[in-house]
Amino acid sequence: MKRLSLFTKVFAYTFSIFAVLLLCLHLAIYFLFPLTYQDKRQENLSQKATDIARSLDGQDQKTMEQVLAVYSRSSDILVTIKGEASTNTLKVADGLPLDPKRQTNSIVIEERELKTRGGQTLTLQFLTSMDLQKEAEQMSLGFLPYTLLASFLLSLLISYSYAKMIVAPILDIKRATRRMMDLDRDVRLRVDSTDEIGDLKEQINSLYQHLLATISNLHEKNEAVLQLERMKVEFLRGASHELKTPLTSLKILLENMQAKVGRYKDRDHYLTVASNLVDDLSHQVLQILSLSSVQELREEKETISLRELTSSLLADYSLLAKESKLSVENHLSHQQAYLNPSTLRLLLSNLISNATKHSSPGGFVRIGEENGWFYIENSCSIKEQTIVVQSFSDEYHRQAKGSGLGLFVIKTLLEHEEIPYRVERKEQSLIFLMKVPGPLS
Repeated sequence: MKRLSLFTKVFAYTFSIFAVLLLCLHLAIYFLFPLTYQDKRQENLSQKATDIARSLDGQDQKTMEQVLAVYSRSSDILVTIKGEASTNTLKVADGLPLDPKRQTNSIVIEERELKTRGGQTLTLQFLTSMDLQKEAEQMSLGFLPYTLLASFLLSLLISYSYAKMIVAPILDIKRATRRMMDLDRDVRLRVDSTDEIGDLKEQINSLYQHLLATISNLHEKNEAVLQLERMKVEFLRGASHELKTPLTSLKILLENMQAKVGRYKDRDHYLTVASNLVDDLSHQVLQILSLSSVQELREEKETISLRELTSSLLADYSLLAKESKLSVENHLSHQQAYLNPSTLRLLLSNLISNATKHSSPGGFVRIGEENGWFYIENSCSIKEQTIVVQSFSDEYHRQAKGSGLGLFVIKTLLEHEEIPYRVERKEQSLIFLMKVPGPLS
């Protein structure tokens, strides 16, 4: 069965109500009309009898009879002179229009007294017959069909207008919600009333805006998760490459020591070398674990003093700097950064470690801020500069080899936190600059 639309239902229901009311009204007119019609006819006969009696009063009897005969022939009212009645019987005059076959005939009688010119008192008898049902049917059938047709046409027009008025806002909501299902961000219901329909439209608009905001938020979080997953894949790829080199060296060293090949017979010396390789592996594993932990703490940020943090880290590398006879200068003063503490500490630790380990003996390491950019400058050879620059290129993990896990950790952290950075080369030194979030920038 075909489903009816809301407009069709409202139109059908409204028109049905109007049709029933109109039918009841016309039936009432049809059945009640004979009662009012009879009263009207009696009133009309009484008025005519009074007028005729008043006009014939004082005339001679012969003149009266002639006038009454003419009047009876020209109208549906029969007028006779009753004379003096000797009995209580009423003799109906001949010529009264009666249909003996119909059971709804009725006779209306009016009597008026008047005096002739000779002073004789006469009684005029006015008689008329009425078939009320027949006359009512004829009159009703004369105008009721037209009024019924006009009423139905008017009902159709009113029902159509009413159904359209009721259904229009609902159809508007239907069209708008269909576009909302397609997540059209420009769609909005037009609120042009303060009734329940207007409230419903306003609530739908608010709900849709909230839905769009939620979807946008979920999209942003989904993008962040995908970015994090891509970072983890890149990180594991780079970490596996960096861990493979010392593991291979350690395996070769131990195999040669077991076979007592050449210089590897000096087991005490090469055990120390193997221990150093294990320490290097342990350090790299700790970096991997630290990086994995800070990736899960992206939102836990706070304001940190760069002067205090860099001074603490420089103290950890003071012995290495002293062995390489490096001049360490910290020009930071009041600068602050707004970042996750673990992330910033791991980032600066790797930067200072790389600058200290790869600086030329007798060189320098400088830390400071210039024009909103945090920088670390260290003296190094052209070869070291090339390795560092390649470490920050997109093709680094597929082309460069053996440049250390620390630089990759720095690059990963910077991209994870969306921190702008750049590397500048000088003749005898390399400067790394980054735009740290916070008052510094």
